[in-house]
Amino acid sequence: MNNELDRGVVRVKPIYLGLYHYNYVYGSVCSPDVAGTPPVSRLTEEELKKNAEMLVEEFKKNLKLDFVKVEEPFIVKEQRDLRKIPKVLDYDIDAILLGSRGVLPLEVRTISRYRIPIIRKADPDLLRALRVKKFLRESKFIYIGEIPSFSAPKGPWDFSLLEDKFGVRVRHIETNEFLRVFDSISREKAEEELKKWRRNFEKIVEPSEEDLLKVMRIYLALRNLCEREDANGVTINCGRFTEEIPLVPCLAFARLIDEGIMCACEGDITAMISMLILHAVSGNSVLMGNFGYRPGMFEAKEGEVTIEHDIIPLSMASTKFIIRDYHGRKFGVTGYADIKREMPITLLNVSTTLDKMMVIEGRVKMSEDGIHCRVIVHIDVKGDVNEIPKILVGSQHVSMTFGHWLAPLRKVGELLKMEVLTLE
Repeated sequence: MNNELDRGVVRVKPIYLGLYHYNYVYGSVCSPDVAGTPPVSRLTEEELKKNAEMLVEEFKKNLKLDFVKVEEPFIVKEQRDLRKIPKVLDYDIDAILLGSRGVLPLEVRTISRYRIPIIRKADPDLLRALRVKKFLRESKFIYIGEIPSFSAPKGPWDFSLLEDKFGVRVRHIETNEFLRVFDSISREKAEEELKKWRRNFEKIVEPSEEDLLKVMRIYLALRNLCEREDANGVTINCGRFTEEIPLVPCLAFARLIDEGIMCACEGDITAMISMLILHAVSGNSVLMGNFGYRPGMFEAKEGEVTIEHDIIPLSMASTKFIIRDYHGRKFGVTGYADIKREMPITLLNVSTTLDKMMVIEGRVKMSEDGIHCRVIVHIDVKGDVNEIPKILVGSQHVSMTFGHWLAPLRKVGELLKMEVLTLE
């Protein structure tokens, strides 16, 4: 990560306290010179600089997180330097890496008043949690279509509340505005884009060439809107689309997610926030869909859970796309691909009250084409599946990414004041 405008760059400001609590001449009953050692003396500027550099080196040692940027250290040589600290901090600093010669509780308390997390060493889980908090604050998603969504009706629909809680900004775009952008995409641009996509198609079953060109125009329209709005997320009340015009964004969503734009179906706000959180904590692509947790529910079998929908980012698949229509209805374009098997996964959804999140870890068993919802992912989870109703929050949709991320998500809960509900 080398772009200063990348979302979720965690900036750490090292501060080294080069002060010492005790008198430089006689010391005190607790100071080292009582045991017969020479009195504690002031360190030279060169020695202080070396200590600060060692603090940073130790922090960076074995730190394999490309989203962390360590700033130049600030050294407190005298008490008066404490008053300079506000000048070296700014709104973009996410943590203070604090080092000192000894125990300095008064000075540490002074620094803690800036309400920036203080760390003493590299804690990957905490740093990932800080990234989630920063990423959300720097994120924006566009909501396209009627409010509320009839399939995710509980929202939350107070977009100012989302910004107050997470820092996420939202832009509501009416369906007719989207269609104007869609109509502005020329056939030539759509054909050019389709040539790029074909290399990822294993075969095309139902959709015609015209259907494929329409989905290219959906993709280009969404990408243009996201670029215009500086958005890294999209959710569409897509059920209303099919009442006006036979268009669905499923395949476009799959491509956009792999490009770093998280896409949630059916105007689902809790799924949108969940996808942003999972993408931030993991750096991976994310899929979402209907959540089955008892036999027969969204094709789940005994002792497993399922995610069932029409989107799978190709980065999460082991094959190319088989291009199908939408729910067997002879219009629209969806893509099925086999998901990578045996991958560790994390499932997440947030509550509509924004104060709880459900987090479940597990492992992928397999996927299948469900015809109605094209992609059905079967998952073994850690813990008792029968206990899921006790921790279930949010809509019927749950988001999923590869990797086990419960530990950093617990710290996310602490930072965002959200209760983390889990089977473990």
